Amino acid sequence: MPLLEVCIVNDSPVANYIGNLLKKPDAVVWIKMPGQKNKISNLESVLSTQIKAEFETREVQPGDIHDFIKVCEQIIKDYPQYDIILNASGGDRIQAILAYDIFMNAGKEVILVDTDHSRIVDLKSKEVKSFHAALTVNEYAALYGVKVLSGTRFDPEIGKRSSLTYFLGNNIEKIVLFIDKVRAEWNELGEEKPSRQWKLNDRFIKFTINYDAEKKAMKFRYGQQDNVKTCEIGGNAYSYIFNGGWLRELVFLRVHRSQYDDIRLDVKLDRSSHSLSPKAEAIIDIAMLRGCKFYIFQCFSYPITRESFIALRSIIHTINLFNAQGYIFVSHQPNRSFIENARDNGLHVISGKYIANFNI
Repeated sequence: MPLLEVCIVNDSPVANYIGNLLKKPDAVVWIKMPGQKNKISNLESVLSTQIKAEFETREVQPGDIHDFIKVCEQIIKDYPQYDIILNASGGDRIQAILAYDIFMNAGKEVILVDTDHSRIVDLKSKEVKSFHAALTVNEYAALYGVKVLSGTRFDPEIGKRSSLTYFLGNNIEKIVLFIDKVRAEWNELGEEKPSRQWKLNDRFIKFTINYDAEKKAMKFRYGQQDNVKTCEIGGNAYSYIFNGGWLRELVFLRVHRSQYDDIRLDVKLDRSSHSLSPKAEAIIDIAMLRGCKFYIFQCFSYPITRESFIALRSIIHTINLFNAQGYIFVSHQPNRSFIENARDNGLHVISGKYIANFNI
């Protein structure tokens, strides 16, 4: 017999998506409330690339228990030729309990998708099975109605300069003030920058920036007094050293050491996506998926200012939109208000010397 999966829609689409991906039904009935049309469209758009199924929607009114019971019973009557599975992962608690009772009494299979532990529970047989979601960043974003325009999985150049990146991270408290000083001088050099050298004055480490105007490249000399290395960066050297590229790459390299399903650097979101609030940040420094959990890592490579608080509010909007776990990395010592603001919104804050040894 063909298979029908019944799903109750809520604000977290991943459980319904995973349930359909694992069961591969021939038909899907969504039970939704008013205002959830876009959530269903997002689910169907992503699912249609993975399974072949017919989709139908039944609407219930918020808080109307009798209406909800009637809709559930009618679905069972309308699909006598199908094996029916209820995915009880969505909806609110009352809806899930009511639906469970109706479908179990009708002898139907009822499942619960536990996205926190990547397992699916058959509530009828009490069987528990683990699953590997293998979601991509693009798929996860699409489930929330947001299109990813671009994002880097890995660039060989990041690996080539990783020694320099780790040097900057391991000596961050000495380096960032020097970078601030050099950035200010660089910006005062005008459009056509002349060749120039900047040298950190320190007893224990060496760090020199040499700008070659003819090659439009920067050569970095760095290391301990008795072990100095060199690294040359071409056209994107300014972005790397002055616009926080080194900090983003440091966090990217650290996160890359963890177990993950997908990870992207410099993720650009489509601002025209209907789900993306104008207040949300459209550029995510690093996005990662591990199991069904979405992580957002955002970097602040400048001293904390009023603009930093505005940027923090924007990334909080994005983190909340995606139901993600958020991490903030701050190269300079953040003030107490910034830290409290971030933590009050559920974000983790890692600053200064702790960044280079960060693990997740």
